[in-house]
Amino acid sequence: MGTPQIAIPLHDADALAQKLLAVRNTLKPIDETDRNYYFFEIVRELVDAALKNFNELRRGYTNGNLHLTAWASRNLLELLIFTKYVLKSGTNAKRFGEDRLVDGCELLIALRDLERHYDPTAPTPGLDDALTRMHDQMRVENVTATKHLETSALAREVGMKQEFHSMNRVTSKLVHPTAWSTLAENAGRNSYPEARDLLFGTGIAHMSQIYMDVRDHNNARGMTPLP
Repeated sequence: MGTPQIAIPLHDADALAQKLLAVRNTLKPIDETDRNYYFFEIVRELVDAALKNFNELRRGYTNGNLHLTAWASRNLLELLIFTKYVLKSGTNAKRFGEDRLVDGCELLIALRDLERHYDPTAPTPGLDDALTRMHDQMRVENVTATKHLETSALAREVGMKQEFHSMNRVTSKLVHPTAWSTLAENAGRNSYPEARDLLFGTGIAHMSQIYMDVRDHNNARGMTPLP
């Protein structure tokens, strides 16, 4: 088998990242008292996350690190799904913003449960206090959700069910230690050296769609969510 060709030249990927950064820098709320300020913050943070993961995708690709390339490619897919979900409506954007508190509670409860597993009598004042503050903030923001948003459900809502299902399966085989990633990744008849090019290309495609979706929404409505 010949040497795989780079499907997307690095300079083209870098140029796309610069375009996304330029769009990011044009995102502006009406002012800090604008009732839609939350929408601006969420979209900006999603774009920032996409740019950070592009840097990891590029680093993994150029260093030959398939695990890092797969991880960043999957992250960009999930960020695209989140972006589409948030841009779909103001209600969605608020629900996504609320999920940071739901996620925070789940994280703290999991850590507290682990402490209690190792020592059922051990006090956990730090975790208890953090969880209380998280619940207090949920009451302030009138957050009633008790479970985090499932990315697979969001993928269905934005019309990306099959793409998420397929690529999540592929990247999970590489991000996590599996029989394939442990035994067949590097060499031999069972390896797939083209995976690095494929994952880099799909990651760039996801970032390209984030760029176009945010750009088009900003051009049409500014940082005002759809009803």
